[in-house]
Amino acid sequence: MERMAEPDELLVVEHLSKRYGGVRAVDDASLDVKRGSLTSLIGPNGAGKTTLFNLVTGFERPDRGRVLYDSHVITGRSTSRIARRGLVRTFQLARDLARLTVRENMMLAAQGQRGEGFWWAMSPVPVYEEQEEAIGERADALLERFTLDHLADERAGNLSGGQRKLLDLARALMMGPTMILLDEPMAGVNPTLREQLLGHIASLQAEGMTFLLVEHDMDVVMRVSERVIVMAEGTVISDGTPDEVRRDPHVISAYLGVEARV
Repeated sequence: MERMAEPDELLVVEHLSKRYGGVRAVDDASLDVKRGSLTSLIGPNGAGKTTLFNLVTGFERPDRGRVLYDSHVITGRSTSRIARRGLVRTFQLARDLARLTVRENMMLAAQGQRGEGFWWAMSPVPVYEEQEEAIGERADALLERFTLDHLADERAGNLSGGQRKLLDLARALMMGPTMILLDEPMAGVNPTLREQLLGHIASLQAEGMTFLLVEHDMDVVMRVSERVIVMAEGTVISDGTPDEVRRDPHVISAYLGVEARV
């Protein structure tokens, strides 16, 4: 029987499955993320974490199961419709448009731009100019917040790995989300920029943003997470506080290949 989401559950994943040929990338996975929380999703390589992100955000369709966001079923919806509901994601490899400037990358991420529509673009009066000005102001404010404003006219392809991760998070915010799924945000980031990125995530959470974080750096996971969900072989094997998960014999088995004793 399908259950209703609890008031404090922003994201609910129920019995999600995805198969590629004979491989079960996600296998009857269920989890939830509380509103305003920072939850981490961890697991060994090949556990199904990124595939689950793809299924939740509409980049792929599940074979079975459903996803609820803010009590609305979003299973099988397009990425754009899901993003308009307030659920967006970043990628392990930052997806900036390398030949465009940092500011242009930011402005392209904004949703509902009138100038992108055929009839708006054909209008004899540039009715979308006011909106474009507002989008530019928002882009500039976010670049300043992320200390990228001095790079606004730099091509995105010239940024360092850490700067690209900062840009990726700033671009996500241009979509006006209420929840962000972060896929390996610390990968390839030097210690200084890593602390900056963690600081931005913490301040956004304090303002009410909800995060689900996939990360291999266990020091980061254990330091920032209120709750940790562990996947192995496509399914959820543990869910609890960082200390609870650290001691779970099933988690130890999944990571170290030793037999779990319960």
